[in-house]
Amino acid sequence: MRAGQVEHLFSLGNFATPRHLDHVCGLGCFQSIWLDLEHFDIPIHELAVLNMVARAYPVTTVARFKASDYQSVMRVLETGVGGIMCAMVESAEEARQIVQWAKFNNPAPGPGEVTGMRGWNGGGVDARYGTVPPRDYVRHQNSEVAIICQIETPEAVARLEEIAAVPGVDGLFFGPGDYAHRIGRLGEISHPEVVAVLRSLAQICRQHGRFLGTVGIGREHYRQVRELGTQLICPGGDLRVMNLGLRELIKTFVEAGPSGAVDGLRPPGAAVPVKARG
Repeated sequence: MRAGQVEHLFSLGNFATPRHLDHVCGLGCFQSIWLDLEHFDIPIHELAVLNMVARAYPVTTVARFKASDYQSVMRVLETGVGGIMCAMVESAEEARQIVQWAKFNNPAPGPGEVTGMRGWNGGGVDARYGTVPPRDYVRHQNSEVAIICQIETPEAVARLEEIAAVPGVDGLFFGPGDYAHRIGRLGEISHPEVVAVLRSLAQICRQHGRFLGTVGIGREHYRQVRELGTQLICPGGDLRVMNLGLRELIKTFVEAGPSGAVDGLRPPGAAVPVKARG
């Protein structure tokens, strides 16, 4: 993305398993993997295992969570993620605090390196269990591990310039679903009011040298966000693949005509029948 290229992000939450991750990475179609800790319970030790699997491939892992305290930020970073996506950031103060938690104090910082006050531990997955020289470890963590602030609310939109200007913030990721929900446009991620915010974000990111990320659901929406200059695009993930795959599989017998199996299909949203006992 520093070279102006587009990266594609595959999200894992409902089905975040080592085998699923191994399969997706092995396809070679995604440069980054989004591990969703905000909506799904992925324990720290499981997150570390997922990162170990990803290390076998040329992909970057990005963990999304609410960065509301130091320990949460530090523990996620020590699992070896390539970036953190901080949900619901609404002010420059929040962004500065996250940077302080995520960056080490480096007595001799390199050009453009932002420092902070992260607690020292060189024995985690991210430091290869104490085998990476401390100076190399600190410089890599400070300069190569991305900090992404999610913009999802009107309050955040009102402070876009301030958030983008915080040193150490690498990118802004727009959440059109949450934003549309907040402004009374539930599910309308392509509504002109929502797209207008993404357009403003793109301009601000260019001004401050940040990359812009968002979701691109379906061909039309994907083309729309890409044309606006989005560099990190998530077309979906495990749940979308599962639903699309099931629909495609069902066509195998639905298109063959009526049968007992087809008659037994439940329409979307129908209640699952409860079998009587006795």
